[in-house]
Amino acid sequence: MLARLDMRLKCTEELSYQMSSLFHGAIMELISQEYAGYLHNSQLHPFTQHLEKREKEWHWIVCCMDETAVQYMMNETLLKLEVLEIKKRGLQISIVEKDYRIMRQKELLERFYERRSGRYTEIHFVTPTAFRQRGRYLFYPDIRCIFQSLMNKYDAVVKEECMIDEEALEQLCENTEIVRYDLKSVYFYMEGVKIPSFIGKITIKMTGTQTMTDFADLLLRFGTYSGVGIKASLGMGAYRIIS
Repeated sequence: MLARLDMRLKCTEELSYQMSSLFHGAIMELISQEYAGYLHNSQLHPFTQHLEKREKEWHWIVCCMDETAVQYMMNETLLKLEVLEIKKRGLQISIVEKDYRIMRQKELLERFYERRSGRYTEIHFVTPTAFRQRGRYLFYPDIRCIFQSLMNKYDAVVKEECMIDEEALEQLCENTEIVRYDLKSVYFYMEGVKIPSFIGKITIKMTGTQTMTDFADLLLRFGTYSGVGIKASLGMGAYRIIS
């Protein structure tokens, strides 16, 4: 199960996407101690969250990727929440509107089997995005890192199916190219650490078989919930598919 909750915010002080780690901390305080402890001790990250500015308004988007996360985070907590308190900043943030949507895994797979995907996809990275490769930060949209990250995240939450396939990854890399980009480098600040990253838009072109194109589309659409790259639960790696 995939779920997305888009909350429009109202606050007397200016927000920024750099504050998303504080919103992560607020979620951990709101959910049950039992589930918070489970998340803390687990390497599984069945949710992501980030802050996003649209025109002059800030939105807080939380996505869950399994039924347990949906129950504890959405049903028991966020869907009932009207005011969010960020204790470290002494902020009271009103949630003035909510847009809640659910997609079953079956729906995602039906799209793969029943719909022919286009050869071009434009992606907008709306929060700082980066990867870790051989112990170093990689802060540009490397095709291999993107698809490998998405495969890993899919396998982490959809245990009955396995996406990790070196041959499929090689075919994706060989048949995908970035044909346009509008990017800039930024830093994501988290607990005194400055992480080099990027935001902006890219257009990718698929040149392989239709099946491989549809497979890439499946991964990319899953990634609009899971995020891509590092620190997605803390606000990094969020993107939208524009076309």
